[in-house]
Amino acid sequence: MTYLKNHQVLSSRNLHETRALLADLNCIDAIDVIGRQGEVDVSVHTVSFADLNFIHASFGDVRLQIQTPESETNSLFMLVLTGGAGTVNHRGQDHEITRDKGLMRDMRKPLLACEEKFASLGVQLPVGLLQQHCRTLIDDATSIFDLEFDTGLDFSTASGGHVRDTLHYITHVLDNPLHHVNNSIILNGLRDLLLTNVLMLLPNSCSDLLHRTPKSAAVPHYVKRARDYIHAHAAISITLEDLVSHAGCSYRTLQMAFNASYGMSPMAYVKSVRMGHAHTDLLAAERGVTVSDIAFKWGFIHLGRFARSYARQFGVLPSETLRQHR
Repeated sequence: MTYLKNHQVLSSRNLHETRALLADLNCIDAIDVIGRQGEVDVSVHTVSFADLNFIHASFGDVRLQIQTPESETNSLFMLVLTGGAGTVNHRGQDHEITRDKGLMRDMRKPLLACEEKFASLGVQLPVGLLQQHCRTLIDDATSIFDLEFDTGLDFSTASGGHVRDTLHYITHVLDNPLHHVNNSIILNGLRDLLLTNVLMLLPNSCSDLLHRTPKSAAVPHYVKRARDYIHAHAAISITLEDLVSHAGCSYRTLQMAFNASYGMSPMAYVKSVRMGHAHTDLLAAERGVTVSDIAFKWGFIHLGRFARSYARQFGVLPSETLRQHR
């Protein structure tokens, strides 16, 4: 499988050229071939959005040693293997890297890795962005100090596998449906999805707070504030942070209250409202406007899922609405 194929920034057999690029992209200080002299065949693909940087890199049929120095980059880098294997020494511990064993690298700390036939997919996660999103999710934001994750990641578990699948899904979406689309509704939704899954499903210093049952349900006027904000801003990006800010309670508290009031989460309510707007646009669509045009406008990436959700909400397929009202 090719990752981020439409976002290639380097294809080279020159190790010096590779060192220069990765030093800038991922704070890698040294890359050297060790043991049997294979041929380096480097391919690097990268794309950024909403303060997240996604990278896929492969190095060919060689054994490499990679070093990173201490850095002032206050970010974590979640690494998922897509080919080969490796061992890493990071934060005083040795870690085996396989398809089921990943790494949460602290980019401020040095790292030494030995990699063979290595190919990996990763995302740079600014610590400040993770902390801000964590505050959005929980009631007691004052309890968040230093946010730390387990260095070794186990993708063979249900929760770890879900995070890995989320990373694969987002890179697939960025490379196919969204290759030429700059839609903040969709992009900010993908960012919230990844940050929420990373925080909720990977072991970290705030896991107990994140999984603690909220102390109380949101009072009705908080729910009304969030509902009114959703209706007024459905045409633009609505993040979890936006809802929390306008409701005046944590997202998890708001989620419980929306489930009690509407039988769905706040973000599911957002999608339902946007589906209503899509229905209105389909009814008023001029000749030449397609279902996909309207679906993308309102933040729906997969046309099949959009059609099924639309049919559940309105009893007909979106294509039927488009044909019948022209």
